[in-house]
Amino acid sequence: QGSGPILLDEVDCSGNELSLDQCKKSDWGQQNCDHIEDAGVSCDPFTGPPVRLVDGESTKEGRVEIFLNGQWGSVCDDVWTDRDAAVVCRQLGFSGAAKARAMAYFGEGSGPIHLDNVECSGTEHTLGQCIRPDTRIHSCWHSEDAGVIC
Repeated sequence: QGSGPILLDEVDCSGNELSLDQCKKSDWGQQNCDHIEDAGVSCDPFTGPPVRLVDGESTKEGRVEIFLNGQWGSVCDDVWTDRDAAVVCRQLGFSGAAKARAMAYFGEGSGPIHLDNVECSGTEHTLGQCIRPDTRIHSCWHSEDAGVIC
């Protein structure tokens, strides 16, 4: 239990907000709570958006797709290397060698192209850790969808 003033009550977030201030809530300071009702959170390390492999011959290969903004989309193969593939494979729980595939090797996706110019060092645990502000800007076609073989 905390102490001091209780500032928020009736907080109702969808999960897409960038701050609590964007959630539905009572007015700041307007509440009918006791500290026995104090809320808390437990945060996992940053894992980033979910990743999947599509249209491969097994679960260990396919076109790389990432879930952003409520929909699955592909990754452009510009500067796509075995280091990037290794991170995708690691995120999906596969170990061993990883090979990058370019030029829609596993077929063209049909949704948005979410990422371009992804440059992982190869030591990251998730593709989300490789995302920089400029990776969301792209000049790609689905004929350049990235793939991996784990």
